[in-house]
Amino acid sequence: MGLFNRKTKPEVLATDAEIDAAAKALARNDSSLADQLCDRAGQHSQQVAMAILTRSIDYTPQD
Repeated sequence: MGLFNRKTKPEVLATDAEIDAAAKALARNDSSLADQLCDRAGQHSQQVAMAILTRSIDYTPQD
């Protein structure tokens, strides 16, 4: 029956490349890409923001 065979495609909030680019920019004190991705994510903006912040640690210069 078609009732139980409904498969939904997962919603892509932001691609890995987009998150990576925003994280690199954020590490250079440029939040414009991160802001754009979070705005586009709508109600999932916190998830996207945390993904960007987490990845930006890898690109932050260490003293």
